[in-house]
Amino acid sequence: MPEICPVCNGLGPFVSVCIRCQNPLEDYGQLQSFLDPYAPFEEDELALQSETSPYEGFCQHLAYCGNCGRLAEVKVALMPEHSVPT
Repeated sequence: MPEICPVCNGLGPFVSVCIRCQNPLEDYGQLQSFLDPYAPFEEDELALQSETSPYEGFCQHLAYCGNCGRLAEVKVALMPEHSVPT
């Protein structure tokens, strides 16, 4: 069953807090986009990973805390594509 990221697709807000200072984190987008400059032009590798992957069912996002300057990796739970409201 295909799954999508609700944050990447504008279906829900990015909600996460900094583990250091507990302030809200700002979403900087998919981590994959920052690690690989050509990633936005390639197939989504996260969707192609095996079921044993630690990222199965999640979209990795890069987040930033404007208060303490911490960068964080945040897993956003994917949702079934058929549950998207039309």
